Order: sequence, then C-alpha cells, then structure tokens
Amino acid sequence: MIRVGIDLGCDHIRLVSHEEGLVFDEPSMVAFDKKGHVLAIGNEARDMKELMNDDIRIVSPLLTNNIDFDALHALFDQLCYDYHVFRMLKKTILLFSYPTNLSNELCEELKKHLLEFGASRVYFDQEIWIAAIGAKLDLFLPVASCVMNIGSSNCDIALFASGTMQKKDECKISGIHVNMQIKNWLSLQYGLDVTEDMIEMIKCGIGQTIKQESPKTMIIQGINRANGQLCSLELNENQLVDVLYPLCQQWAHWIMSFIDSLSNEQKEDVYMRGIVACGGTMLLKGLEKNLKAMLPCPIYVTDDPLNTVSQGLEILLSKME
Repeated sequence: MIRVGIDLGCDHIRLVSHEEGLVFDEPSMVAFDKKGHVLAIGNEARDMKELMNDDIRIVSPLLTNNIDFDALHALFDQLCYDYHVFRMLKKTILLFSYPTNLSNELCEELKKHLLEFGASRVYFDQEIWIAAIGAKLDLFLPVASCVMNIGSSNCDIALFASGTMQKKDECKISGIHVNMQIKNWLSLQYGLDVTEDMIEMIKCGIGQTIKQESPKTMIIQGINRANGQLCSLELNENQLVDVLYPLCQQWAHWIMSFIDSLSNEQKEDVYMRGIVACGGTMLLKGLEKNLKAMLPCPIYVTDDPLNTVSQGLEILLSKME
C-alpha cells in the first residue's frame, strides 16, 4: 500500500511519502504550452515566467479567489505521475491538507478527481488541523490548545479541546504582505522596481522588525523607474524595521481579538498554556519576540515552523493502515 500526503498551499505545494518523508516542496505553479499540455511544475514552471508569451502560459491555481481547477488538476496529475504515486497492483491512500480559502465543496471536487485518477481512498482536512498535529499537541485533552499558522498566503488561528476545533479565525494579513510591504516601500522611497526573487532575498537577509545596534547591510539591484536603468542600492536592517514592524502590530491585534472572543475558561487556558505558532512567516526576524511583548500569553514557535504541516501529514500517514 502506498501512503502519500499533499500539503496544498496557495504559494507552495508539498508532497510527503510515508516511506521517504518530504519529497517535493516547490511553488504551486504549472506551465502550459498553447495546446494546454503541461510543460513543467514547481520551480521549473516559476523559472519559465520570464519566457511567458503566446506559446507559454504560467498559472498559480490558488493565488486568486477564482481557483483554476483545470490547472490545479493538471498540477496534481503531473506531481502524482512524477513521483509514482499510483502504481500497478498497489492501492494508494491520499491525504491532503488545504488552505482556508478552499471550501469543503471544492475539496470534494478535488477528492473526486483523485479517486478517478487512481486513488483507493482520499482524506482531507484544513491546514490548521494538520499543523496542530505536526506541533505534536494532544488535541484530546479537556483543556484548550491554541495553534496559529502564518503561511505565505494564509493566516489562521484555532482553539482545540477534547478532540474538536472549538473556534477558528482567519487574518487577511499573511506572509505575502511582508513581500508587498518591501516592494511598495522600495517603489515609493527609491522609485525602484525589483524582482520577486530580490524581494525574497531582502526579506530573508535583512528583513527585521526590531532595531539592531549593528544592523546587517545588503546590496540590492533593481530598475530605476525614472530612467529604466539597472541600479544598485545599499540597505540595512534598521531601515526595514519601520516597514515591517506595523505587520507585527496588526497580527498582535488580530490575535488579541481572537482571545477576547473566547469564553473565560478558554481564555484562562490560553493565558496559562500559550499559543503554539508555526508557518514560514514565523521565521521573520523579531516577529516572535514582538508578539511575546505585545500579547498577555506565551508564544511557542515549533522547531521547524516552515514544515510543521508536512510533519503533521507524516504523523497521520504513519498511523494509517
């Protein structure tokens, strides 16, 4: 029997095998030729964006509210083909987690497609559930456990107790807004247009939310909108603090609003037990420290926040028979 998990994110898609662990972690993108045939998925599709023309079309199926199901099916099919998810004489169990903006009805459609494609059984659940399992929390305790997942395109918080999700909320501000803030700031402050890859390098290199005594610096490149010329610019961490710190404040306000909506008993549990946080955005420098300073409860970040959901899939796959 083959057991496979898929972490279906708006920004990234991850494939987890029960036997091999995480085997695919790349952008949720698919490239088509003009006849609709798949040319590439993941990183290869992203790298083809510069080649986009009438003959090549690059699609991110989940990045907008209008989900492109044809592209999503093609992405699933190619991924399953590349990693031999379906094999002769073997049954395949598929488990996938999905972001909040995907409804149960849409998930049922995906499930039907995967069953038609060859899966023996297909299970799915919201990403926040899988994240809680990946965080290794005992969700069947009578006391409340609070989990927060700030990903690139989604931001969720949920309260679990006695094996059920007691309450959940979604924030409109997610990790992608970090990149947007940087991009807009460079455009307004310096009249500079930079690539997505450069913004990602800035975020990972000098993206900071707390002032530093000896800030790191980075030389960046972009196109000067005034003359269309390529130019270089030196930035430091402290310049980014004023740009990104307001996001920490917005997240803290959202979390506090969620806590305020709980019952007195649930609030006491959260104040005592804290919030377990995961998602790649929790790697943003200073975010954890700022949230701890702004909120009246402990914040615990998982050991590997970027892959907590994938680890949850692995745990569930290991328990399946």
